[in-house]
Amino acid sequence: MKRNILIVVGICFLCMFTPRANAQKAPKEPMPCNFEPYEKQVEMVLTNLTDSQREALHKLSKENRDYMEKHRRNVEKLQNSIGLLLAKDGDNSEILFPIIEMKAELEAEKEKNRYRMKLKIDSILTPEQRTKMKEYEKRKREQFEEQRSEFEKKRREKMEGSKNDKETNKRK
Repeated sequence: MKRNILIVVGICFLCMFTPRANAQKAPKEPMPCNFEPYEKQVEMVLTNLTDSQREALHKLSKENRDYMEKHRRNVEKLQNSIGLLLAKDGDNSEILFPIIEMKAELEAEKEKNRYRMKLKIDSILTPEQRTKMKEYEKRKREQFEEQRSEFEKKRREKMEGSKNDKETNKRK
């Protein structure tokens, strides 16, 4: 009897906490720190895209995704090499420094690619859509700066509290 009750209660919990497939979802707002790729942000912000614009965005998105996967694999390989060299004893700077420079070059190339993608996307949009995206970017930048300043404020408060605690402990 107890076993049957436990089974029923377990099924009820599963039903309560399992997401519903047909539940309506609120439109997703991109994260303030721009964790979403730019082309995804454009699609979320601009709801009036034409079919040709949407198709061009999807093509650019696939191109960017392929580039980023290749970039991630290359950075991962370099990071593994760096980790292995750092774990070895002795001076490995002759091998290590060029690998670190290669990793920095890959990161610079990623930033260049990000800028190229933004230019390509901007060329797809109408002037009104570009204006709307600039307003969105400005708003997100302000939100990010606000979050960052809050974080810095809390960090400073913790550091001050830590200093005060140390001084109090020294006096004791």
